[in-house]
Amino acid sequence: MSQQRVHKKKMATIREVYDRILWDARLDRSAFAIGYIERMSIEGIREKPFSEWATDGDIPMHRIRYIRCREEIVWDRDQHLDLFSAGLLPAAAFLEQPEEETHSATVIPPAQNQDLLFNARPVYQYGSPGWQPTEQPSGKATIGALTIASFNVLCDRYEQERIQTAQRLPAIIEHLRHCDADIIALQEATPPLLEVLLQQDWVRSYAISESPEGQTLKPYGLLLLSRLPFTLVEHQYSAHKRVLVGTWEINGRSLHLAVVHLTSNRAHNALQVRKHQLSLLLEYLKMLPGDGLIVGDFNSRGDEQEEELNQSGFIDVWTLLHPDDTGYTFDPERNPLAALMSLSGEAARFDRLLLRSENGCWMPRAMGLFACAPIPDTQETLYPSDHFGIRAVLDCSTPTTASLQAVPPVYRSAVVVMPSAEVLPAIQAIRRRYDRRFDRWMPHINLLYGFVPEEYFEEAAQAIALALAQFQPFEVTLTSFETFTHRSSCTAWLCPVAQPADALHQLQAILQQLFPQCDEQSQKSGAGFTPHLSVGQFSTVRKAQAQLPSWHPVSLLVESVALISRRGNEPFEVRYRVPLGQGSQGEYSIPTPSSNLMQLLNDIEPELSQEQRQHRETILALVEQACAECLGFPAPLHLVGSARLGVQSPQSDLDVLCLIPEYISGEAFLESVRQCLEGLCDRAQVVTSARIPLLRMRFEGVSVDLLYARRPSELGTLDPLTEAARPFFEPVSWKTLLGCLEADALSAIVRQYVPLESFRQLLRAVRAWAKARQIHGNAWGFLGNFSWALLAAWSCTRYPQAGADKGLEALLTHFFQVLNQQDWSQPVALTQAGRQYQRLPYDWLPVITSIEPCQNSARNVTRSTAQILRRELERGAAISEQVLAGKRGWEALFELADEKAQSDWFLVLTATSENKDSLSACCGWLEGHAIGLVIALEQQLNIYVRPWPGIRRGENASCVVLGLKLSQDCDCVAIEQVGRDFVLQFNGNSDSSILEFVVCDHW
Repeated sequence: MSQQRVHKKKMATIREVYDRILWDARLDRSAFAIGYIERMSIEGIREKPFSEWATDGDIPMHRIRYIRCREEIVWDRDQHLDLFSAGLLPAAAFLEQPEEETHSATVIPPAQNQDLLFNARPVYQYGSPGWQPTEQPSGKATIGALTIASFNVLCDRYEQERIQTAQRLPAIIEHLRHCDADIIALQEATPPLLEVLLQQDWVRSYAISESPEGQTLKPYGLLLLSRLPFTLVEHQYSAHKRVLVGTWEINGRSLHLAVVHLTSNRAHNALQVRKHQLSLLLEYLKMLPGDGLIVGDFNSRGDEQEEELNQSGFIDVWTLLHPDDTGYTFDPERNPLAALMSLSGEAARFDRLLLRSENGCWMPRAMGLFACAPIPDTQETLYPSDHFGIRAVLDCSTPTTASLQAVPPVYRSAVVVMPSAEVLPAIQAIRRRYDRRFDRWMPHINLLYGFVPEEYFEEAAQAIALALAQFQPFEVTLTSFETFTHRSSCTAWLCPVAQPADALHQLQAILQQLFPQCDEQSQKSGAGFTPHLSVGQFSTVRKAQAQLPSWHPVSLLVESVALISRRGNEPFEVRYRVPLGQGSQGEYSIPTPSSNLMQLLNDIEPELSQEQRQHRETILALVEQACAECLGFPAPLHLVGSARLGVQSPQSDLDVLCLIPEYISGEAFLESVRQCLEGLCDRAQVVTSARIPLLRMRFEGVSVDLLYARRPSELGTLDPLTEAARPFFEPVSWKTLLGCLEADALSAIVRQYVPLESFRQLLRAVRAWAKARQIHGNAWGFLGNFSWALLAAWSCTRYPQAGADKGLEALLTHFFQVLNQQDWSQPVALTQAGRQYQRLPYDWLPVITSIEPCQNSARNVTRSTAQILRRELERGAAISEQVLAGKRGWEALFELADEKAQSDWFLVLTATSENKDSLSACCGWLEGHAIGLVIALEQQLNIYVRPWPGIRRGENASCVVLGLKLSQDCDCVAIEQVGRDFVLQFNGNSDSSILEFVVCDHW
């Protein structure tokens, strides 16, 4: 207490400070401004020049909160700051040249300015010791596009209670993560914001302009983050106002980006001060070779500095792309925080991005706003900041294709569409038998063949990426077999029908225009380009028709084209993939060769794009609103499964949980939500036959499962959910909640050993591998998503810590090594409670949950599937060692499992029905009961069963395939009897669907 009194006593009163400025002849009164509370306005703090303040006016002295000298606060009531008493007033406070007393913001022409000094600053990167200064990086980057985000995040220097920074910080961090920007520029950043940022796993891939202590962010300042290596300089306009300039080497040219926060209108002579600040910066940028960007909060309205900017070659990117859109980033009518901080109540586009590109190397492609909506659960009164953020995408021009058009095509390269992984098994089964080029070509649809030689692929990929930036992904259905007849033979092929109908032809036409010399596909016949996927060669059409199996149409999404080539006698391989339709999002990039593990993973198991994330957020908001309407009060949704772990892919379902009062019937609640969403979703069905009732919905291609848990009404807010809430819930509801708690417990444990983002990459890779090797899915006797997550997490807890490489390749190799060596008589568990699990007789592969009562998440694993899983882990360990030794590429790990090689015979179950709903119900029954058939075959006949996960769906029929390894003395009659018994279980209770089976040596 005594220290507090001394501190307060030393601080001059506002009257003393006022008199000091008024009567001290050494002080320049025109340099000072007074900040005071305007009680009759929601704008809060306002400013007046000192010379306009009247001590006998309507505003009492006790409403003065601070005194500003030029850009620096020199007295602050709330912060207990007093530079007058401390003798620390800045030089700008004094009249060093009396003749200039009447010129409070004299602007020195830049050419004569002795303060045009930009000093080097360190850049910080994350490593094993944490965030450390790095040598000024000289790395060069080659990219096709650059994404830049800028955000004034609103410091909490004033109105701390009203702007609720603690609640805003998580929202700010999440918006920045979703921007997925290459460069992030922040204004009004503070040490607390920096501290939270540096704790984020995703930030560790960035270099950052500030030390962990945030010395230049006190009380607030500028922050620059970049995924690409850069150097950094700064210039200080005043003690607390500076500009940062980063420099990058991109595609062989220098790019300089300046981050600014120019003086606001709260300061006296603000317009002149801003002009001085900008002129000085432009003068400096003019001396630097290469291209320039200026981004940040300009605090300018209209075309305030347009003439000077135009003379320096800078253009306003928003105006260029959106000439008829005001693009307000500060909108008091829309944003209550802006209304609180506004001086005039007028909206403005304060935040801007200016570009100078001398040779047109950088072309603006897209620019938008973010953080434009209120934070959930704040009654729409609290936004992430008083400003909206800006996000822009600039394309880097690629080399002209003129030189490529002079290159003659060769027949060892092509541009193709490749089917997605889920449809490959059916195609490959046919090709393996009938296509003599099976070992040379992967399944594909030729777009250009021949094509330029492989040594030109990098330039070609760049040109193709730019040309396809606006071409949207589309669906193709492989409908039926067709044939091409030749002089003495014929080729059978699957007919790809696109939706839209001309999508494949348009795609080929664009590529043909880029490479007119590669025209064989469009010139083969008078009909022009005929898209096809070859599956085999036959002597006659009649033989093809007789030998080819029946085919059920399958659909796939075309999201990229592949550049493939053949080296020597090796088969064709993918060298580059170019995505479609990423232009509007600004996320397309020139892919690296497919041997790179991360690129390979992005091809096989892609993350959600920014647009897909926003689409899912919109769906969540819609479902949450429907729940609130049905309950009569806000009902936050809790993510479950992949979404909660942060590893969603475009194919992932969206599982959410809603807490409802115990007096409400769960099934009635689900039915009410279904009715509320009727007409807003493609379909919705309450499923009461599941272990836990749920509402299953589909919104524009995204499947959503809504679950519920009933909670006592007297229980307070559950945020976050913890195990401490167990006593308040009935057993069924608690079991539902366990999905959330298990995921949270897993994440909390993993982050003690490796960055959470590194774990997510590992889990994506493990799941992609498991799907490719056909060992994924609880229903089929393998491991489900959460079991694979537990195994990946467990491997991380055994990862070496001191100085170890935590990159994806190292983590994935370690995953296979430790699990290949695991003694499966011991459970795999993350917690002490899990390690005490008592193994049951049929726990072939015990992977134990973390929260009591702990259970085996892999309880569906059978004797046969346990052997398959252990064999695949051994294969993964061997391949990963060979990859690290440079003997193989990562593609080998993800090779599709060969059904024929792993099975001598097949038991094929086929369900048929003219009614789609009945067929769908039959498929659900099969998926739920197939494991029972596997166990019956193992236990009754002692044979090895290889389930092939998934249901092959056709127009009016669907089938399930089980591979069998039969011994010499195996009784086929007994197998058929087990099959008949299984089929009778279904047919005895179904009138509209028929289930049949056959045992065969191929299918």
